[in-house]
Amino acid sequence: MQGQVRLVAIVATALVAVVGAACAGPGPVAQAQGPLVTVETRGGECPAGACGTTVTLERDGSVHVAAKPPNGLGVVPPAALAALQAAIGTTDFAALRGHPFSGQCPTAYDGREIVFEFGAPGGIERISTCEVEVDFGSPLFVALSAALGLYVPLPTP
Repeated sequence: MQGQVRLVAIVATALVAVVGAACAGPGPVAQAQGPLVTVETRGGECPAGACGTTVTLERDGSVHVAAKPPNGLGVVPPAALAALQAAIGTTDFAALRGHPFSGQCPTAYDGREIVFEFGAPGGIERISTCEVEVDFGSPLFVALSAALGLYVPLPTP
């Protein structure tokens, strides 16, 4: 009789542990890695040849250039950073890329190309102004301009 009581107690304890683990839900969601946004400009007229720079916005709001240190530019205010994160999270990047650029890339005549890499929930989303007809009035690019406008001159709608 004591053996049966002990077996029931072990089974009940195991059942409580399994049910408790199932009710707890999935473990912590992995935090996205890498920068929130990278903006690379290519082309244009510079005295020493082709121009280009890369500005990176980290997930903590810090902004820096990819050139040799010291390369810090500043910090994006928390409200602008949150708005940009929300815009990245809700943007349909496939739809955005559904409007291909049909002209000649401005780098062919001393203009510039801008390549954006967004650290989206599903991974890196790359948008190039020589591949996509970018709507700079869309919520994503308005939020980007608000966050990085001091550091990267972006076209206005």
